[in-house]
Amino acid sequence: MYVDCRYGQLHLTTAFPPSGGFDERTALLFLHAEGGTGADFKACAAMLGADRSVYAPDLPGSGASDAPAVRMTIANLAAAIADLIDQLRLRDVDLVGCGRGALVAVELAALRPREIRRLVIAGNQQPAAACAPPMLHLTEDSAALTQEPVAPQVARIRAFLDD
Repeated sequence: MYVDCRYGQLHLTTAFPPSGGFDERTALLFLHAEGGTGADFKACAAMLGADRSVYAPDLPGSGASDAPAVRMTIANLAAAIADLIDQLRLRDVDLVGCGRGALVAVELAALRPREIRRLVIAGNQQPAAACAPPMLHLTEDSAALTQEPVAPQVARIRAFLDD
């Protein structure tokens, strides 16, 4: 799946509940670390996609997403993900960010506090923006959600999101 944003097209890895996305829980977005792609979260997305729509974009300039003509700052990446949220017409979103994706998630939560319900971060990055929604710092290891076994981390995420 591809979605337009201000920096070109974003490629998405997705997972949806068997109902096709009707009557589901809050949508979930995964944001990958430097050098990663949304496909890194395929195992997590499959588990969490049982009862919610899951979207894992390749950030601009990564994976199959378009390479932007400008240098991508954390603020630019957050703006691209805001465009994604608008294009998908998502009203409430939970974010999971790893590494650089954690910084993007915190920035986006600061920009859009009404739309971002909960935030999960993995990695040891220090975000510049303050975070308003409830946040779970899952682990210092930004690769924890991309390497097996992911089930223990997914269980912690599910417990936090369903609280």
